[in-house]
Amino acid sequence: TPDPSREREGSLWTAEAERELKKIPFFVRGKAKRNTEAFAAAQGLATISLDTLYDAKAYHAR
Repeated sequence: TPDPSREREGSLWTAEAERELKKIPFFVRGKAKRNTEAFAAAQGLATISLDTLYDAKAYHAR
């Protein structure tokens, strides 16, 4: 479930997505976060869920 306290730069992250983001090595975490937020914005998504994070990862891996 989205938690307004988790809002970052206009994107709302679910607790699950935040936990998964924290598993990414720190030296690429910022890029992964930016890519995921850009992907979500392009898809018109206000909330970033675990599925959004995985979809963004797959999209940017192409």
